[in-house]
Amino acid sequence: MLRSWRALPMQWLLPLGFFLVGLVYLYAVPNFEASDTVEHVGMIKFIAETGTLPVQSGDHDELYGQEASQPPLYYLIMAAVWNAFDTADFDQRYLPSPFTVIGDTSGRGNRNLVIYKQPYPPDLNGASLALYAIRLLSLGMGAATVWAVYQSARVVMPGEAGIALLAGALTAFNPQFLFISASVSNDNLVNMLAALTAWRLLVMLRDGFEARRGLALALLIALAALAKLSGLVLGAVVALAAVWLLIRTRDWRGFFQLAAMMLVCWLGIALWWYARNLTLYGELLGTSTMLDYFGRRSITVGQLVAEEFEGLRVSYWAVFGAFNIVVDDLFYRLMDLLSAAGALGLIVFLWRRRHSKPALTAVGFLVLLLALGAASLIAWSLDTWASTGRLLFPYITSASLLLALGIHALRIPKLLIIAPMFVFSLAAPIVYIMPNYDHPPAVERLPASAARVDVRWGDLRMIAHELPEQTTWRAGDDIPLAFYWRAEAQSPLAYALVLSLVDDAGAVISRIETWPGWGAMPHPWMSLGKDYRDDYMMEIPAEAAGKGELTLEVRWYVFPDGPALEAELDTGEMVDAMRLGVGNLVGS
Repeated sequence: MLRSWRALPMQWLLPLGFFLVGLVYLYAVPNFEASDTVEHVGMIKFIAETGTLPVQSGDHDELYGQEASQPPLYYLIMAAVWNAFDTADFDQRYLPSPFTVIGDTSGRGNRNLVIYKQPYPPDLNGASLALYAIRLLSLGMGAATVWAVYQSARVVMPGEAGIALLAGALTAFNPQFLFISASVSNDNLVNMLAALTAWRLLVMLRDGFEARRGLALALLIALAALAKLSGLVLGAVVALAAVWLLIRTRDWRGFFQLAAMMLVCWLGIALWWYARNLTLYGELLGTSTMLDYFGRRSITVGQLVAEEFEGLRVSYWAVFGAFNIVVDDLFYRLMDLLSAAGALGLIVFLWRRRHSKPALTAVGFLVLLLALGAASLIAWSLDTWASTGRLLFPYITSASLLLALGIHALRIPKLLIIAPMFVFSLAAPIVYIMPNYDHPPAVERLPASAARVDVRWGDLRMIAHELPEQTTWRAGDDIPLAFYWRAEAQSPLAYALVLSLVDDAGAVISRIETWPGWGAMPHPWMSLGKDYRDDYMMEIPAEAAGKGELTLEVRWYVFPDGPALEAELDTGEMVDAMRLGVGNLVGS
């Protein structure tokens, strides 16, 4: 007879499940395609090669960019990993795409920040292998975060294994958390340290002051403050919790012992970096200097909520790449429903436990941690663009546990939440991420719907195209297009493709400039003699007016600033562009 799931060691199985699903994200997401990864890699590389920390400056050509303002603990750890590999080929691996569309989730445009000669399977050599090793270690930090969330739930609700499982699963199978955990980012270290701190904080609130417990908290807070500035929020919450515990227990000895350990650990571990900021920039945090170099903005709280709350909301759950890959809207609606149910259920939970001081205290400090974290994010977002959900992950213990308590109070079956989230988180990298980075597929034979042609631009041929059967279009419509390319020679030159939609007056109303595969594969990487299908969506702008015929012009030029290539038609005629009629624009 199978044991009940309640008897299974979920505190280990859940982090293991997270890690295994995270390996799918590790495979699906190329090395540089998560938030600010390029700059994080730049920090690691600079420290590994120079043995020093970078100094903030207005030189925007430096790979580390604005991340020079960040506390260095994550980068110091990962620099040691970087130095364990031969990374001399980095410049051959890091090839920035000039056509990337950042922040556009329409699906029209080049999503990849970097071009990869071999996105799948990943290239496990040289600098690429070093980055995968760093990402694997970062994923381990994510697994530790999941474990800590589970332990926190056990402290708040002992004997309720289902709540701990749900809280852990809401963390482990959050696609955005998986995506970030499998990337190169200092978020992963501070997320882990914050989750461990929250767990030990809850234990302290339950059991009171104790020397070893206090030392663990002090070390975690100091390390978090050296990992990311959001770690400072943890110190403030722990300090408030210590004051609360002092008022409740009158344990002055325990209070001063904790305060002394927190001060000594912070001075010994983190002070040097803040003192360095004061010396270099005249400020403790270095943030004002960063804003001076990389730009400030002026926005009100009302504008922030109206204009950017949507992005913050969805990016807590699933926005990938350079904020340009989203999932089906139904997922976000379901997460909204889950969040609303959790908030309502939390009120029910608090009412039922209104006479339980331990439960109310634990929930109160979880709410306080989340509220202070959200307030600090709002304050930072008023100065610079920072309203992205991943920046709330240092407080994911609060978010996941409070949500789990609310769902439990409403008696919603926990597996009804956990099972779909697991399935979706496992499918997301395959369904949504990989198609955006994979090279255009080579085809064995042309489909019957393809119209065969023979047009040449240098050593590149179009052998067929597919145009839609629809012949009338309105402003706001998308015209699907497909081309079939064949490389005739191994060219050292990368041709750039230009698609222009022209009205009957000869005016260009829509334009795409890219490499094949929306920028994923410059044509010199095509295998000779193979035929590649290349799909696009040409948008008719909403402001397009008038009526008349629409013509698609196809051009190639030698990238980046070389000459335009003439098109040789199958008749031998040389023209400046291949022109295809795609129908008529009609009034709305």
